Amino acid sequence: MGVLNKTRCYLIGHMQYVTDGQDWRTEVKTRLNSLNVSFFDPYQKPFVDDVQEGENTYQRIQELLKAAQYDDVERIFKKVRIYDLKCVDISDFVICHIQPKVASWGTAEELSWACRLKRPTFISIEGGKQLCPYWLFGMFPHKYFYNSVDEIITTLEKIDSGSIKIDSERWKLLKPEFR
Repeated sequence: MGVLNKTRCYLIGHMQYVTDGQDWRTEVKTRLNSLNVSFFDPYQKPFVDDVQEGENTYQRIQELLKAAQYDDVERIFKKVRIYDLKCVDISDFVICHIQPKVASWGTAEELSWACRLKRPTFISIEGGKQLCPYWLFGMFPHKYFYNSVDEIITTLEKIDSGSIKIDSERWKLLKPEFR
C-alpha cells in the first residue's frame, strides 16, 4: 500500500453560503478512494454521538433566527464547532477549498486550528492561487496553495506513490502498523 494508506483527512470548506459544498468533497473522496484514506466530511460526521450539519440544519437555524431563538442556535453550533475542530485534531492532513469572496467563519477557524497543529493543509483557491487571501500567506507555506481541487488530488496521488516526498516539518505520520 501507499504512503497515505490508513491515514485520516478532514475536508474543510464553505457550507453556509454556498449550494455546492458537497460537490468538491464527493470528488475528492471518489477520486482518492483507492488510497485507503479515511475522509472526515462535515456533511457526514464520523462520531457515535453525532451532530447533523447540512441543508436541513441550516434551514432549521434560519427558522430559529427568525424566531429570535438564539439560545437554540448557540446550543446547536457550539456542538457543531466542537465536533468539526475535533476532526482537525484527529486528521493526519486536511484539504480545504475556499471561495475567496465568500466569508466562512468555520473554515477560517478550522484553518487556524490546522495551522496551530502544523497539519499538512492543502488549500484550493477558487479562481486560482493568485486570489488567495493575503492572511493565508502568513499562516501556511504557499506550496500548499493550489489552483484547483484537481491539483490537490494529483499531488496527493504523487505523495501516496512516493514520487513526491512528504514534508517532515508538517507531516507526523504514524508507522503503518500503528494507524
